[in-house]
Amino acid sequence: MIKSQKVLQSSNRTNNGTMRTSVTFKRVGPDTSFDGRGGELIEKFKTLADVYSPSNKDLTILGSQNVKNGATIKIRDPLTSYQPKNDDKVIIDDPRYSGQVWGIVDIQPDFHDRTFLKIILGGTNLND
Repeated sequence: MIKSQKVLQSSNRTNNGTMRTSVTFKRVGPDTSFDGRGGELIEKFKTLADVYSPSNKDLTILGSQNVKNGATIKIRDPLTSYQPKNDDKVIIDDPRYSGQVWGIVDIQPDFHDRTFLKIILGGTNLND
């Protein structure tokens, strides 16, 4: 085995056992209201994810976006069935994140191994 392949295999710690949190991706639907303030959130994709605290590199990206809360998720790459966009919203189904709608700050696909997508989220409270 080539050394670079060994490093690639050992750095990928996400597997089926670590992906146990349900996440839902939603997109703003068409605006049908009279005042034109945006449409309703429509569920586009639901999957299991590995949810963890942002790394230092992720915090740098979040800091440049002036975001209060941050989280990083890793999902299996859905390929053609769904492609997340920066204006999509994410809801993490976990009691620690209840009442929060997360905006996608950055999407980082792995071009060498199309198995996972790493998505950096910035959060806002629904109660604010």
